Amino acid sequence: MADKIAIRQLQGLEQVSPLVTLFELEYNDAGDRLFYTRGGEENLSTVQFRDYDNPGTVRTYDILPITVEGIDHTSTGPTARPVLRIANVLNTFETAIGTSFDNLVGKKLFRRRTLKKYLHGEPGDSNPPIEFPRQIYIIDRIENRNAMEVSFELSSPFDVEGLVLPYRVVGHNACSWIYQGASPTKTTQNQVGGYTWHTQGKYNLNGVTFTVYVNIDDEYVISSGTSFSSFSSSANANAYVSTNTAYSNGSAGGVFKLKADNSRDTSTTGNLVNYWQAVADTSVTPGDNNVNWNRIRVFSTYSNSNSYFAYSDDRFNDYVTHNNILWKAKRTQASGGSQIAPSVTATDYWERGDICGKRLNSCKCRFGFNPITPGSASSTGKATKDTELALPFGGFPGARKFK
Repeated sequence: MADKIAIRQLQGLEQVSPLVTLFELEYNDAGDRLFYTRGGEENLSTVQFRDYDNPGTVRTYDILPITVEGIDHTSTGPTARPVLRIANVLNTFETAIGTSFDNLVGKKLFRRRTLKKYLHGEPGDSNPPIEFPRQIYIIDRIENRNAMEVSFELSSPFDVEGLVLPYRVVGHNACSWIYQGASPTKTTQNQVGGYTWHTQGKYNLNGVTFTVYVNIDDEYVISSGTSFSSFSSSANANAYVSTNTAYSNGSAGGVFKLKADNSRDTSTTGNLVNYWQAVADTSVTPGDNNVNWNRIRVFSTYSNSNSYFAYSDDRFNDYVTHNNILWKAKRTQASGGSQIAPSVTATDYWERGDICGKRLNSCKCRFGFNPITPGSASSTGKATKDTELALPFGGFPGARKFK
């Protein structure tokens, strides 16, 4: 309403009050502003005007030769990129901002216009203040600077030049969040996205904190100390069982253990152990393509007194925990003091084991964790997930219904 009053006044047949242009310039990351008016209309000195967001606060605008050129409004073609020019004789402006001009790039410029009679202390002063629609620009780059002035090229906050569209791809089964980007172990300013999963796999459920590891294939990775029964003929729901695949000429169903140089070890003997969890009561033999079974992986606590192995099918590579992080071996290493321990820099030997598959089921495995023994922090999860909990999935499952 206040801006309409100002517009009607300006469009009147007789102008009895001059136009006043005010500038508010952000100069630091905290959003602090400098307040200027270019003067020149009716020999204005320092003026005061009510704050835009908090009209109860009165701002004082200092006189400074400042102007914006090239403002244009059009419905076609590229968005206008005006130029802000500020006098800097004797470094007056640079001294005022207390920082380099380069640090102004990316900051906001607010351009406000009103009539002199609506300034604070004038007869038309009101709360909220009467003014024309405020304009906001972003300082895009320094156009020129010399001993007399500095000029900046401005852009509109809605300028999409160089912006990739769509900004976010809509997919029904692909999460765009950075995995663990918003983990509670990170400070607020370092949290990104909406994926709040703990970097150490900690998950608090009804006051009990569980440790839940899930790999990129949405398979639970649990302690090798868990009790697994050798499968015979049947198993109850959530039971853990193991099966063996015998090595023959170094191959266990096509899977080879690798040597330290990544060549196949054709002399391997014994059995490759497979771990499973029953989804329901079943008498069917465990297998990857059987809906009655989920494959399970196991981890041990890292120690350089143990050897760790990689396989021709890396899904069988050894898992370990080290400094509360789950790691997966990338290369075979013999035991001993020269063994490379897991770390973010040991990328030739180890990789993170707890990795999100970016699928809806990946979210279900974590946030739908359903403990077998709810009151025990050491409990593993049931094969079926808790479907009553909200999932911070970054995809759009409903999009699959539309083309």
